[in-house]
Amino acid sequence: MDYGVDRLKGKWNRLRKVHRMFSELLGHTGVTWDPNTNKVNAAEEVWQHFFTINKSDYKIFKREGCKHYHILGEIFSGTTATGGLGNASTQLPANSEEERQLEDDFLHGGVHVHVETLDDDVDEVPKTRRREEIGTSGEHRRKEPKISKSDKLEACMAQWSSTISLKNEETELRTLYLKEKLSKLQGKSCNQSDSEASSPDPYSNSVCLDLLNNMEGVSNEVYLKALKAFKDPDFRMSFVKMPEARRGPILELL
Repeated sequence: MDYGVDRLKGKWNRLRKVHRMFSELLGHTGVTWDPNTNKVNAAEEVWQHFFTINKSDYKIFKREGCKHYHILGEIFSGTTATGGLGNASTQLPANSEEERQLEDDFLHGGVHVHVETLDDDVDEVPKTRRREEIGTSGEHRRKEPKISKSDKLEACMAQWSSTISLKNEETELRTLYLKEKLSKLQGKSCNQSDSEASSPDPYSNSVCLDLLNNMEGVSNEVYLKALKAFKDPDFRMSFVKMPEARRGPILELL
């Protein structure tokens, strides 16, 4: 599917914004999140604080949490930006020096909150949370491996190529199935035609005409009446099956 570069950039920016906002929510004091139920627990005054920032999005977080937050963390950890980098999906990229500055901040600045849970078999054990911040100030709590833009693009292309390969394989299998089904239908049609050719109708109009032409003493009037009567398949069957001696008198009664 031709998704388009602009639509892809817009999707990337929207997901990055969701990841950044949810990370800021989890980083707030007193906020906990259960990744198994996707439920965020926070005091009402905390929610009111975030509602003043963005009411519509944070209401969704309160009601539904953030789906696929861990996956978004794998994508945007170390790349999620705040402030000037939080562009809307419809906003065009910056140009010249501003673009280079934003790109540098985009590649080296970000926040992701990792939530770790213990085994489900262990009850009454509180979940722990740790916040990892990567900034541009040089002070790092934890450095994550730096991934270049070319490596990210190569990984995306590999995944895209795999998807296209699976689709092509599915198309080939579907084509083979349709060809086989068509071949069976054509073979069945030929068999039916051969069967009809080898087994002609014993009560056909042609058979009745042959019997009529072999009869002697049939007047033209009776002959024409017989031709009309042969249009009825039941009469043709009766005419063929009746004794030869009865055919003449029956035709006279038409």
